[in-house]
Amino acid sequence: MDPFIDIFVNIDLDNSNTITISDLEAYVKKNNLDDEMIRKWTALFDPNKTGVITLEKFCDVLGLKPAEVLEKRQIIIEQSRRAQHLGDDIQVIYEDMPFADQLLITDETRERFRNIKSKEDMQKFTEQLKQFCDNKLGPLWQVAVIDGDHWITHTHLPGHALQFHMGGHSYMFWKIPE
Repeated sequence: MDPFIDIFVNIDLDNSNTITISDLEAYVKKNNLDDEMIRKWTALFDPNKTGVITLEKFCDVLGLKPAEVLEKRQIIIEQSRRAQHLGDDIQVIYEDMPFADQLLITDETRERFRNIKSKEDMQKFTEQLKQFCDNKLGPLWQVAVIDGDHWITHTHLPGHALQFHMGGHSYMFWKIPE
């Protein structure tokens, strides 16, 4: 059953618990699969030719419980999340933030750090990073760049903190409550 579940979950990227026949066709083409798969899946899961395969019908035909498919979806999402990374130069120390925001911050930090020529540039660098976060992710961000060891206890809004090490510095970003 797992290959069927894997395919359904990988086609249903919007987690709507439905896939269209055109979604199935695109999946088959993208993965260089036999076009016969489209006919077989349509016959099995969309015998009334509605153009849509629902999770309910999919599970009914295969004798599965929807919870099994949803559990498999969570596993695939977690595996995908772990496969994503911020770059070989980034070592995450702590994160409580959506991956997309982590990527936004680390990419901006990496790009702006390229312009640092002296220690005097560091103050301006942190101010620019704070302004960037305030503009892109809402106000009240705190930014610290640290050389060497550090220990910190801080309060932050849930989902709004990231600490990482890159290029000999540790970077700390957190958003405070109003």
